[in-house]
This record gives sequence, C-alpha cells and structure tokens, in this order.
Amino acid sequence: MSQPFSKLVIHGIALTMMLTFSSQGRVMAQDTATSDTEPGDTGELNIVDESDTNGDDTADIDTESTVDSISADAQSRFQFRGDFRPLYTRNERDRRDETTTTNSQGQFRLRLKGTALVKEGIQVGTRLAWRCESDDCGMDWIAERAIPGNNGLEAGQATFDELYAHFFRQEKFNVTVGRQQTRFVLRGGVFARSLDRNDSNNTNVTWTDGFHATLRNLKGRNWETHLIMQKNSADGSGSIRRDLLDFSSSAARQTYFIATENTNQWGPVVQRALDISYLPDSLLVDGTDTGRRENYLAIVGRLAMRWPLGSGGAALRAGMELGYAPETPTSAAVDIDADVDGLAWNVAVSLMEFRPRHNIGVNYGQTGAGWLLSPNFRENEELFEIRYQWRPANFPAIDVRLRLREDIEQLTSVLTKQRVVDAFIRLTWQVSR
Repeated sequence: MSQPFSKLVIHGIALTMMLTFSSQGRVMAQDTATSDTEPGDTGELNIVDESDTNGDDTADIDTESTVDSISADAQSRFQFRGDFRPLYTRNERDRRDETTTTNSQGQFRLRLKGTALVKEGIQVGTRLAWRCESDDCGMDWIAERAIPGNNGLEAGQATFDELYAHFFRQEKFNVTVGRQQTRFVLRGGVFARSLDRNDSNNTNVTWTDGFHATLRNLKGRNWETHLIMQKNSADGSGSIRRDLLDFSSSAARQTYFIATENTNQWGPVVQRALDISYLPDSLLVDGTDTGRRENYLAIVGRLAMRWPLGSGGAALRAGMELGYAPETPTSAAVDIDADVDGLAWNVAVSLMEFRPRHNIGVNYGQTGAGWLLSPNFRENEELFEIRYQWRPANFPAIDVRLRLREDIEQLTSVLTKQRVVDAFIRLTWQVSR
C-alpha cells in the first residue's frame, strides 16, 4: 500500500470515528433544545428536518422527482425552497499510464426554487442551480439543453435545472411538463443510488427535459406507475449518459422510460421496483457515429428490506439493484480484449440510527462495460464505499465517505488498470418558506 493511499485511509477512518463517537452529546442537546418548538405557519424560514419518521430512511433530497415534490395540500400561493451543499474531497489516482496523482478540492452547489399555485390543480415552478469549485467559481449562464460536462454543469456554471408546469396534483394522477428532476433509486438507507436515472446526485446538476406522468394506487394496490418521455438535443442529453450513447440521429432525440414501484412495507420488504429504459437508434455499436447504430434497451430491478433492531429506533436496511442491457457495443468500441458485459449490479447495507440520528453503510457494485446509463456507477468499474451520516436536528446534514473504484477489464491501449481512492466530507442545508 502506497504511503499517500495509507494516509488517506487513516484520515478517512479517523474522521469517521471522531464524528461517530464525539457527536452524541451535541445531538441530544439539540434535541432537548428544540423538542418544544414546532414549525409554524408564520412564513418564517425553516430548516428542513429529514429524520426518519415513516420507515423510509433515505433523504427526500436524494430520492424525490419533481412530480413528487409539491405538497398536495399546499396552502400558500407561493412557496420557496432551497438547499446548499458544500463538499471537500481528496483523491489518489493510480492512472492507466502507471503514474499516480493526488488532488484536493473544495466545491459547493446552491439551488433556489420557487413555485406558484396558478389555480387548483396547476402549479408552476423554477429552480436556479449553481456549481462552484475552488479552481473556478464564476457564474457563466448555460442555456443549452444538453449538459456541458460528463457529469452535468461544470464548475463556475449556472442554469435553470427546473422550469415546469405541474398538472392534476391528486393522490392518483400527476403530470409534469418541461425541465424537471427525475430519480429512480435504490432506497438503501445511507445510499440513494441508481443504475439508470438519478438527476443531480451529490453536487451534480443535471435535468430531464420532457414529460413525466405518474399513476398511483391503481385499484388500491399501492403501486406507482411512471412514464417519462425525454427530449434530447443533437449535442446530448440533460441526464448523464455514457460516451457510446449518441443523440445526433433524429430518431434518437426522443427516449422513453417506464417504471413501477411499491414502497409500502410488506413484511421486511420496503421497496419493490422495475424500470425499463428504451433509447432508440442511440447506441454506437462500433464506437463511431459513422458505424452501426442500434436501439439501447435496459432493464433494472430493485429490492430493499428493513429490519428493526430492538425498541430504540435502530434498524438494518439492505437492498440490491440489478440491471441488464441485451445490446452492447463491440469489444473494440470500448477498448477491451473481452466480451462486453451488459450486466450491472450493486448491493447496499446500512445500519440506521445506531445512535440517535447517526447512520453508517457500505455499498459494493460492479458495472459491465456495456452498461451506459448510470449516473452513479461508471461502465467497466468495480466500486466499494463506506459512508457515515449524521442528521442533527435543525443543523446541516453531514456525510463522510471513503470510496475505492477500479477498472474491471484493462483497456487494451493502456499499461495498467486505473484505481482511484477518494474521500469526502459534505454538508447539506435545506430551507423552506
């Protein structure tokens, strides 16, 4: 183990232990100080508390789509929400040319959202999103429909990542039209990750341009069914899509997504879900836009379970996500000397509330070179992560991560596999009015 890598591991473990074992007194003191205070209807700015109250341990900021985000019984004609997420990260990269680099960086994402009730059953909303890093903290306005970088907005850029109309806000049927957020994630407690659709994860800024309809509780069966028709530009998509998915063909501009999900508890099972993504004429089979094109089809299944541990609120939460793409690029297109695998999977295990408002979890996954949809898992990569969370009352949420990523297959044009170890500490403020 190299000296920089061992230092990074030691620093990450020490920081996690420090936060885990030194914070209980502060949490209890905050709980005592705020236990008699209820958010009122006075229009004052309130910090959003996302502590677990209904058995779903995964935070709304990382799980909800735009179609889910507007309260059905909202009394105010105008509403304001915002979040601020600063992050400090450090990584050590063993590169494919057998060199090693180390990098540290501070960054943040700021989002400010306003909604207006036009009439009963119709709301409109917009949200400003801005990304800043220590190397670039400008504010260049981005008006293009395709994301400018591999993971969304680049540093020093801002845009509207939501600009939509929301119709038929009822218990059974909803429609959003315009620029919006769409997320279909494994509700893994500490982790909210996806193999296919997860706009604006972590501090990224991405979006879905199009139409999202959802049908809830059909015939009282507690299932939600979703249909998304996404409009892409010739330059790319608003969502993260990997390099060999190309939208320059006119037939590829409209893509489709269908999903069904049930998050009502059924014994220990707390999530059952199935997604189908269909991207016509978008797969560059030979790796070039002058070569063969095929339709790209991807199927994802999710299952999550939760077991209470005693009467103190602690729970064990575990889940698995499995994806398969039957049509993949050629080995030459992805630069490997092996069959191209269209399989992707990950498992997450979380210990929730092991101390009041403290969680810890592990996540392991493998993504084949032919899986090209995930914003959280890169193609041809193996991942292992341990993450700690502290969710104090009326105070920013804190996340600490230590993660290892490595190529599964060595690329034929390089000297060795790439291996990256990174750690971060992240805070998240949420406010509403």
